[in-house]
Amino acid sequence: MNRKEAREFVMQCVFQMEAQQDFEAPDIEKYISRADLGDQKGYVENLLKSVSANIEDINTKIDSCSEGWPHRRMAKMDLAIIRVAAAELLYDQHMPKAVAINEAVNLAKIYGTDQSAKFVNAVLGKF
Repeated sequence: MNRKEAREFVMQCVFQMEAQQDFEAPDIEKYISRADLGDQKGYVENLLKSVSANIEDINTKIDSCSEGWPHRRMAKMDLAIIRVAAAELLYDQHMPKAVAINEAVNLAKIYGTDQSAKFVNAVLGKF
C-alpha cells in the first residue's frame, strides 16, 4: 500500500466512523485490522488517532472555514475527506500543506459530487 492508498483507506474509515458515530480511539483497531497496510500502518494509525482524538477541534476549525456550511450539513463523503486533510494540516508537521490539500481535492474528484472538489479546496484553503 502506498501513501495515496493509505490516505484513501483512512478517508473510508473516517466516513464509516461518522456513519456509526464512533470516534473512540480504542475502536480504531477494528477499522485497521481488516486491511494489509504494510509500511503505511504507522501513518494510518497516527492519522486515525489524530482524527479521533481531535474530532471536536477539527469540526470547530471546519465550521470556521466553511461559511454557511457547518460540518453537520456537509455531504458525509466531503466531510470525511476534509477531516482527514484537516488532521494532516493541523497535526502532522511533516506533511506539506499543499500536498494534503491536493490529495484531498483528488479524493473529492473520485468520491464526491461534481462540486465536491471545489468545495473541499475552498474549505481547506482557509486553513
